[in-house]
Amino acid sequence: MSQTKKLALSATLTALGTVFMVLGGFIEVLDLTVCALASLLVAFVYIEIGAPYYWLVWICTSLCSALLFPGSPLWVEYLLVFGIWPILKAFVERLPRFSWWPMKLVFINAVIWALIFLVDRIFGTPFIEADLPIMKVVLYVLMNAAFILYDLFITVMVRYYYAKIRNKIKTLLK
Repeated sequence: MSQTKKLALSATLTALGTVFMVLGGFIEVLDLTVCALASLLVAFVYIEIGAPYYWLVWICTSLCSALLFPGSPLWVEYLLVFGIWPILKAFVERLPRFSWWPMKLVFINAVIWALIFLVDRIFGTPFIEADLPIMKVVLYVLMNAAFILYDLFITVMVRYYYAKIRNKIKTLLK
């Protein structure tokens, strides 16, 4: 595939990812769902085109979303977790298998603590509003569980892409 085609495909997928994010901005119930869908586009670019295009799709989708919805936390979620995760997942899963889950959990817990610090200390609002301390612990555990489910979702979708879709669109990508 020529550089021009790679750039055009990356720009198209950035636009599609931004459309997903705009949809999530308007329909707030879908915010995490559209972030997950937009991250699949980054995984697709990682598989089919490679570097530096997957970095560009992640950054440009984040910036376009930030410009369209600056007050929404949606673009921050995509920037810090959803958009970068397919890229980091590919790098983590090149390591020995026994280190995968510890590395993944270190990443998500670092992101959670960074978000808690940013929201609590810099913006001055509580990240988790709960009257009981046990609720904060439960929400923290649920965030980790949701990340594990998201990681499994990316794995299943990439396997499905390789098994069912890739051969059908291979001729379009030449």
